[in-house]
Amino acid sequence: MRETFNRQLTELRQELVSVYATIDLALHDAVDALVEGDKAKAKNVKALTRALDERCAELEDKAFLLIATQQPVAGDLRLIKFVIFANFNLARMSNHVRNIAKTAKRCSGKDVPGQLLDLLASEGHLVYRVLSGCVTAIVEEDLRQAVSLPTLDEPVDDLYRQFFRTLATLGPDDDMDAASRVVMASRMLERISDNAVEVGERLVTLLTGKRRSLDDLADLDDEDLEGLLATRGAGQLAGRFVDESLARQIPEVTIEKTDGVSEGEDDGNGAE
Repeated sequence: MRETFNRQLTELRQELVSVYATIDLALHDAVDALVEGDKAKAKNVKALTRALDERCAELEDKAFLLIATQQPVAGDLRLIKFVIFANFNLARMSNHVRNIAKTAKRCSGKDVPGQLLDLLASEGHLVYRVLSGCVTAIVEEDLRQAVSLPTLDEPVDDLYRQFFRTLATLGPDDDMDAASRVVMASRMLERISDNAVEVGERLVTLLTGKRRSLDDLADLDDEDLEGLLATRGAGQLAGRFVDESLARQIPEVTIEKTDGVSEGEDDGNGAE
């Protein structure tokens, strides 16, 4: 019975990482569709996000079912709570990606101001860094990486403000409707970055067993951070190489490949 529960926890965690990777890749396509005026690509992204919404709903149901039927405690419960919280943010990300794709469809064929599209492409690359940093922190259980997320997010906020300064410089010959839609898409990118930081914040609770803000940990050295780590449950330990493989689908993620057996997978005795 316990072996089945541990397997279910592992599958729950891996599905979370899989959804995360799919959303990240969909965001790449949505931004490209808007910058390139590719209506077909935007349509494909919209359809993909609908499927992602269903996966997020199913993941939430499975997480609550495990709580109801298994009554998990300690590390196992922290993992399920983390999945539920992260999944909520992933569902929001999926919605933001869909809105960017909708903007791409509506702006296709219009004369969108090029300076705004350049800004959007630049903001996209900044957001990809935040997302890749977050998923790396999840997969590698890296507190230091999680702590870096607010710093990675700051340039996103700065660039988002630049959109309004650029919008104010446009003239009567510019398509203001298309321009306004691109600014709204930039807002969606900014929110996706914030969602990733929120996931990183809750990851701290999973890894340490206590609610701590990322800002509170920013001044700690690596030894101090290591001392905060709590004992991990079996659901966190088994099959980590699958998580790594899923995360490496994301272009910006660089995680070294491990062997096919993760720590604690042999005996399954890592649960608290």
